[in-house]
Amino acid sequence: MTSRDPIADAAARLLAARPTASMAEVAAAAGVSRATLFRRYPSRSALVIELSRRAVEAYTAAVEEARLEEGPAADALARLLGGLTRLAPGYGLLALQPIDEAVEADLLALAAETDDRVRRMVHRGQESGDLRVDVPAEWVLSSVTWLVVAAADGVRLGRLAAGDVERLLTMTVLDGLRRRGASAGDAAG
Repeated sequence: MTSRDPIADAAARLLAARPTASMAEVAAAAGVSRATLFRRYPSRSALVIELSRRAVEAYTAAVEEARLEEGPAADALARLLGGLTRLAPGYGLLALQPIDEAVEADLLALAAETDDRVRRMVHRGQESGDLRVDVPAEWVLSSVTWLVVAAADGVRLGRLAAGDVERLLTMTVLDGLRRRGASAGDAAG
């Protein structure tokens, strides 16, 4: 999650821990004055939009790093889940922040090609017989997205141990997607 913008990084960490934090609290967490924060981000909405854009970019990078086109689809999905688990603490709860519908549409457009890569990986797994054919790729995308958000919230609330999230997320998703009789491989690891 770390970038070259310490203000945005501090804001993302704070909003992940306390989604309703005020701009004054964000400024304090970033170690800057409110005036400095407001010069960078003229409103809370502008800050959330910037953090949401960064979250989409981080998601795209996680998909790239997962190498979805390589190896069995279940292994690729496990790699993706690992990457998304690492993003969840800083970006997972941003999905719950309110943003304008037009901004949301722009962010969804920015993520569209990345989402298509995930869909293609699911279809590849279905065609190879590794993944269930009765589970639409769109459901996989939605499920993974909201499970990551739920996991981030569970950690934030102290209901889940951060160290357990990747294993639980991977087990839940892969157990639900593997075809009966398909090899568990190392992906459930």
